[in-house]
Amino acid sequence: MRSVPALRALAASLAVVAATPVLADAGDGTRKLNFDVFLDDRAIGYQRFELAPDGDGVRIETRAEFEVKLLLITAFEYDHRNTEVWRDGCLQAIDARTDSNGKQYAVSGKARGGAFVVATGEGERRLGECVATFAYWDRELLLQQRQLLNSQTGEYVPVRIDPLGRDRVRIGGRELSVERYVLKGREIDIVLAYAAGSGEWVALDSRLENGRTLRYRRNAAELGESSVVQLARAGSEQEATR
Repeated sequence: MRSVPALRALAASLAVVAATPVLADAGDGTRKLNFDVFLDDRAIGYQRFELAPDGDGVRIETRAEFEVKLLLITAFEYDHRNTEVWRDGCLQAIDARTDSNGKQYAVSGKARGGAFVVATGEGERRLGECVATFAYWDRELLLQQRQLLNSQTGEYVPVRIDPLGRDRVRIGGRELSVERYVLKGREIDIVLAYAAGSGEWVALDSRLENGRTLRYRRNAAELGESSVVQLARAGSEQEATR
């Protein structure tokens, strides 16, 4: 079953989507963030982030696990673990390990000598002085980027990001007013949603080659405990008065 085209498309999408860093204010202390992950409407796993102050920067620990079953047989498994250190909007270090349905990936790198040096199984490469991975959590930083580092494969990918305007996204039993953006590149077609009013990332849809969609949704219970819902409601009220 590992040669099924749908599963190959899913693996290619996960190489970008699950390699997600998070930026935060180091003065806020440690935060834990959780996303539920779906293939179309079927739950297949989760992605979790833990953000902690690290000197004058922030350390991000990422863990993603997905499993797709066909006729009660596990057809696809994915395990991604990643540690990143950021400072002043630039990646300082990365150490990522991924098992994509049995295929192993390892990416490491450090800022060194006015460049970011990234190492994969194919050797080392020197990139620019200020490199970013797929920083969905820092919308303003993300919008400035024209290339992003894939933390699963180590590829430095040209991208284009454009606004799509206002919309609504259902998470659990709530509908949130959001602002949407499309991120495109070679074999990349991702729509990101940020809560209106807060700018906090709450959803992602990645269109696969076979017409299916990989979906990320912020954990509904977590949203209920944060200010995201209140801010989104405020955005909805502002939108209604326009």
